Amino acid sequence: MTNQPEKTVGGCFAKFVSGTLLLVAGIYLILVFIGMLLVTSDSNKKADAIVLLSGGGKVRNAEAARLFKDGAAETIVLTQTSGRGSIATLSETRSQLVKGGVPSYQIQTATGTATSTYDEARQVAKLAKSAGFNSVLVVTDPYHTLRARILFAGELGTEGVKVRVVAARDHWYQPVTWMFSQEGWRVTLTELVKIGGIILGMRGG
Repeated sequence: MTNQPEKTVGGCFAKFVSGTLLLVAGIYLILVFIGMLLVTSDSNKKADAIVLLSGGGKVRNAEAARLFKDGAAETIVLTQTSGRGSIATLSETRSQLVKGGVPSYQIQTATGTATSTYDEARQVAKLAKSAGFNSVLVVTDPYHTLRARILFAGELGTEGVKVRVVAARDHWYQPVTWMFSQEGWRVTLTELVKIGGIILGMRGG
């Protein structure tokens, strides 16, 4: 009879531990699902032009060069952003692409100055219309792919241009690990807020 309380306490502790583990696992799976929603990448990587969105750095640039060399498209389109150092960044992007094996004459720049992904989509829509592109392959960071797809499809779809999106490989952001870093939380929450803004009719950002 004296062992009964000990067994009861031990049983309650085991239930607490198992319940806590299930809760943690459930939260983790929800966060993975959120990451999987944000990261969208098409298996068909063929288009009239590769669109390399600005601000991604070497990993994004390397992905565009890799796709070009794999024959995804014969042209790479760069977008122009405003702000300090934007011209230098554009020049550096061109330099990295050339070093990656892309001939400079096969790199174009969309006209206009963008302050958001929406602006970049509008830039590319104008270029696609004048250049006669029927499809584009947008290259960006994994967490940015869903929002880029929504905005580019909205702008280029009206011109009859097919939009495909590719998430840069070798990127630190992955659906199963983003929640383990402060930067992962920052970019994920930012994307969710901006996608929410798009749903509410706001296109900037």
